[in-house]
Amino acid sequence: VSPRNHMVFTPLLASTTVGTLDFRSVAVNIRTLQPALGMQPNNFFTAKAKEVDPERQVVICQADGKEFEVEYDKLAIATGAQGSTFGIPGVEEYALPLRDVKDASAIRDKLVKNIARSQIPTIKESERRRLLNFVIVGGGPTGVEFAGELSNLVKEDLSRLVPQVSCSVRITLIEARDILGMFNPDLRLYAARILSKSGVEIVKAQVKEVKETTVVLSDGSEIEHGLLVWSTGVGPTPFITSLPFGKSKDGRLAVDDFLNVEDLEGNPVENVFAMGDCACNNLNPLPCTAQVAEQQGKWLSSYVNDVNAEKEAEDAEPQPFRYTHLGTMSAMTTGSAVTDLGGGSGTPQLSFSGFLSWLTWRGVYLTKLGNIQNKIYVVLNWATTQFMGRDLTRW
Repeated sequence: VSPRNHMVFTPLLASTTVGTLDFRSVAVNIRTLQPALGMQPNNFFTAKAKEVDPERQVVICQADGKEFEVEYDKLAIATGAQGSTFGIPGVEEYALPLRDVKDASAIRDKLVKNIARSQIPTIKESERRRLLNFVIVGGGPTGVEFAGELSNLVKEDLSRLVPQVSCSVRITLIEARDILGMFNPDLRLYAARILSKSGVEIVKAQVKEVKETTVVLSDGSEIEHGLLVWSTGVGPTPFITSLPFGKSKDGRLAVDDFLNVEDLEGNPVENVFAMGDCACNNLNPLPCTAQVAEQQGKWLSSYVNDVNAEKEAEDAEPQPFRYTHLGTMSAMTTGSAVTDLGGGSGTPQLSFSGFLSWLTWRGVYLTKLGNIQNKIYVVLNWATTQFMGRDLTRW
């Protein structure tokens, strides 16, 4: 059950906002990923889960304004999370998130629209400068990669197509702490230096309020924005908050070592599991990243199948989920990236940056794409962008 019929490869989502990649390159149809969904007795419902009744063992869903129920023997909840606004006024009204294809499409639409409006002869100079002020709040991988993509767009395309616009673009990255805080200090400094050289202004501050045309910082100063992208972390969705299960301190579903959700008394619910960004083990909290969700999904499918098939010996204890940290990567501008390769403890064993890191970033994410079709799309997109420039068409 899912309200969308595709999976999004979020590590490459920032590239779609400026035309480096097409939207279809980072989206894979669920039936393509899981052909068995078309075989009986399996089903895929394009609907929204509204409620879970653990006593009756049903999920109440809604589609086209009508509700229906789906019975379950075992339930896996993997609904992800939503962008966290931290209760800051104006974020939901005036900022754009970057978590899905529709978010990337909205950002690209406004970006191209602002570039076009800035060239209208009758527009005031002050308004023109505001339209070309692009502000990103959040210095994690998504925010840094989006800032880098914007910089690439300005240097590699706008400077050639509309030089009078490119010289007026201002890119500001706001982060309360150091950017890329999960990386080692040397890589953080490298990333900050590369972004600064590429024209990205890094402002170390907290956002107090978001207005229609400005961002108000904690010191009272304001930064004008024509486009504001919010990328500051995630929080539980209203669906997760409404479920009758135990919660972690940050509002996610509390799970044990076997990914079983806990009831309100803290006892495991044997036939209900949760994984990914919507779940948290209070004794061993893990970051909200794709590799955590991927490893949990693979482990849970194996665990459930083994239990169902009774493959385990009677005297054997099932092994709990164990996360292995493979590393973290983030790209900045063309030819520059940072890479931390880590072991199971999460401590980086190898760190490097520069062109080799950038090639590694591209190579790893290319192999992680859902199917051969998307891999071909991405390679072709990278090639056409390199030799013919980015597509800035607005529909």
